[in-house]
Amino acid sequence: GLAQRVVAAESLLFLSDQFVFLVPHLEALLPSTKRSSVQAYVQTVSMSAELRQPAYMTVAARALDYDQVLSRMEKVRWDLHEIPAQHSPYVDILIRELQVFLMRLSEVAKLIPIPKEATAVLWEHCVRISNRTFIEGFSQARRCTPEGRARMQLDYQQFVSKVEKLVELRPLPDRELVEANVKAYYLTEKGLHQWITQRGKEYAPKHLVGLVNCVAHLNKKGRQALLGLIEETDRTKK
Repeated sequence: GLAQRVVAAESLLFLSDQFVFLVPHLEALLPSTKRSSVQAYVQTVSMSAELRQPAYMTVAARALDYDQVLSRMEKVRWDLHEIPAQHSPYVDILIRELQVFLMRLSEVAKLIPIPKEATAVLWEHCVRISNRTFIEGFSQARRCTPEGRARMQLDYQQFVSKVEKLVELRPLPDRELVEANVKAYYLTEKGLHQWITQRGKEYAPKHLVGLVNCVAHLNKKGRQALLGLIEETDRTKK
């Protein structure tokens, strides 16, 4: 549970801080030949602060029903011929999930103190995974028109405007990745080639493939060339 993970992670950090505080006293009690071992241990203990990231990442990954959001995104039509006036319903579902998580945090905070640093890490992961969900969902579009891409922009801007009222994180983690992915649709073949070369390593290959496959203005030869570039970029990662 959330409360248990907060207690475990923050207790470890507290003990780490106390040990570091006691180092001068411990060194004073040890012969000079043994003091180096204390410093080595301090370096190990000091790394406990990094445990916040994996501990709270697990919480964030389970806190929201991202699969439900993706399922709703799969049903959205992106091959539109008119720009919609309203955002898609899946955005409201994702925002509601974040609002519920905020309420859960508030309830836990009534039972145990949650440091600001811990809250910031939790929200960082929630927002980052949410943004990755947008990229995943957009990449599943089999057909997309410029109007459909405009719908993606509308949906994402609605998400950003609502999330910025919930959290104090600025900038939102991975926001730029989502916006760049959406805008890449409008690039020419040459522009896409350059974009994939420069930024391809920031995305999973399937996300790049999804982007290239749904770009309507590419011809078959150009599409194949870009798909080959994606494969090559993926090989250089390994």
